[in-house]
Amino acid sequence: MTNWGTEAEMENAIKGLDLDDGTGKRVVQARFIDEKKFDWDLFRGYDTLRVLTYSASVKAIVKMLDEFSFDRFECVFGCEATLGNFGDLVGFQKHVKEDTRLAIMELKDERHIRILERVRSGHTTFRVLRKSTAHAKLYLLSNSDGRRRVIVGSANLSEQAFSDRQPETLVTFDDDDDAWDHYNLMFDRIHDSASDEISLPDERIRSAKIEVSDVPVVESEPHGVIFEPQAAELVEVSTPAQIQNIEKVVRAVSPSIAAVVSPVRNGKQQISHKDMVGVSRVQFVKSADEADHPWFSIDRNERTALLTGNPFPLDPDDTLVKDDAKLMLEYFQNYEGAFEGDVEILQSDYFRLMSWMYFSPFMCDMRTRASYQGSDVIRFPSFAVVFGKSGCGKTSLIDTLMTSMFGYPKTVDKKFFTPSHIRGLQEARKRLPVVFDDIARLPFKNYGVNVIKNEVPPPVSEYPGFVVSMNKDPNHSFADEVVKRAFLIHTKTALPPHDDKLRRKLSGKIEEMRRELSGHLYRRYLQEVMERLDQERLPDWLALSSGVLSAIISESIDRAPHWCRETTWDEYAPMRYNRVRNKLSKVLRPARQSLEEGSSQNGWMIEGDRIVVWEQLDNFGKRVFDWESVPSTLIDDEASVGGTTTLYRDSLEKFIGRSLGTAMQSPASRPWWQIWGRE
Repeated sequence: MTNWGTEAEMENAIKGLDLDDGTGKRVVQARFIDEKKFDWDLFRGYDTLRVLTYSASVKAIVKMLDEFSFDRFECVFGCEATLGNFGDLVGFQKHVKEDTRLAIMELKDERHIRILERVRSGHTTFRVLRKSTAHAKLYLLSNSDGRRRVIVGSANLSEQAFSDRQPETLVTFDDDDDAWDHYNLMFDRIHDSASDEISLPDERIRSAKIEVSDVPVVESEPHGVIFEPQAAELVEVSTPAQIQNIEKVVRAVSPSIAAVVSPVRNGKQQISHKDMVGVSRVQFVKSADEADHPWFSIDRNERTALLTGNPFPLDPDDTLVKDDAKLMLEYFQNYEGAFEGDVEILQSDYFRLMSWMYFSPFMCDMRTRASYQGSDVIRFPSFAVVFGKSGCGKTSLIDTLMTSMFGYPKTVDKKFFTPSHIRGLQEARKRLPVVFDDIARLPFKNYGVNVIKNEVPPPVSEYPGFVVSMNKDPNHSFADEVVKRAFLIHTKTALPPHDDKLRRKLSGKIEEMRRELSGHLYRRYLQEVMERLDQERLPDWLALSSGVLSAIISESIDRAPHWCRETTWDEYAPMRYNRVRNKLSKVLRPARQSLEEGSSQNGWMIEGDRIVVWEQLDNFGKRVFDWESVPSTLIDDEASVGGTTTLYRDSLEKFIGRSLGTAMQSPASRPWWQIWGRE
């Protein structure tokens, strides 16, 4: 009889003999029979469901537990992130437990109580992987009459994955004994050997904070554990926001845990009972920015809304609506007689910004639908950029608009203006606008441009609009890719910087006015917009938003001011290019027209159906004019070389709104009477 020795030696021996023990990556041979469009009825008609998934959305869990009324529901959470040490494991399990709590507690009615009762009775269980990860997505459905269904594929248990907005693959095996036996064995192995149950008693589920001591691996291993870290591998991640949230928790938890447990040695990490006691005392302390995590959600079908888990009533008081409208009118009238410049244009621009901010919670729906229908996503900007000189009132306006919507102004620290934090905010804030104030040119160029250019909707059904305010930089122009995708507001009107008394007076009036805002104007706005939004057709959102706003505000006065009117997208769209249009027109002023290229340091000339522009380079070898801000359709890239830019004349003249005249002639080619000024 052979003595295999230890378990590890036995495993190595099996590998050496090239024996298949039925674990690891598996290849299933199947035959294609048919295909059809996904429908949630795929899960109907069964009384038991077992799920292996690494993430799950609130609505998908509710649908499974409430609409389908399974007698038994079991969900095992896996993760695509690689676990490198015990701290990673604790951080992962902590995040999954918090997500499960939120998934239940975010329900708008008493259904969470029914779900908790089912968890306590054992009819519903949530488990989390202990020391490994599972990339598979598996759904096992069975019924007491013997019917069985296996569903495998790429879709996690989330509404987003099962919607038409996200391409996924699902394969079903109906009443197939071999498939049922194979996938049940796979599920059982993961369930029995690699997972711990998530306990959700009332005192924990209602708590806003999940401590490290509450995670399954700490609860279930009072005498210690030996952790064997996985080898790092490259994994494709389909929902980056989920992984980023896990990694955020891991980064916060791991350093403290590493200080109380032994390091990894020889591929293993041994955590003793004494270590476990130290781990249970670790406190996960969030920063103020992370702890204050407001969000806004709208259910358009039910016509209900939530603000950070609390009901957000959509039943406005008509008297308070009129009071709010008068306050907003007063706010806009403050610009008159105080600001220097074209105040009428400022008021109109800022009213358009108000229209965008009020509508921004619906922008995610419009963009997702436009993407699904193959329509123009650019018409539904998720970023608004307010750009102007210091003192133009942009910060005050944004704070006032946020107060009129949700009762308080809230900006996000600009240190979080990075791609990873922006993606995290897209998931965490849901529909609540995210405000970044005073973003400098370099961070915007390095991080903001690529995010704005990304037209693929995030992997969540609700995500916010972003408001970015920037101070004017004489050399700063926005790239054409940004101008056509962002809701851009540029103003040159501002308070006189030398009049500090006027500034303090206006500031005091604005603070007093904000305290009186009730939010009922916005409730009325939401109510009316939801009534007018069609479920299939994409609207001119700017006409809809500005029209609803102007109508509500006009009810409180005899005659609406010039700025308080409906504006269409087609009216606004060309305005985004006013700044670059004016700057380009100055470059092409008649005084700079030249006879031939190079005859002056800076100039331009007509060459057939093209316009050739040249400039003197600065000390760093750069051109003064920012040609990236000019619409790319105006530029002949092949003919633009060195320090010259060649433009298409017809398109250029239409863009700047004037003719550039005729080409200049050399004196030798002109009649003598023109040279001497005679007729």
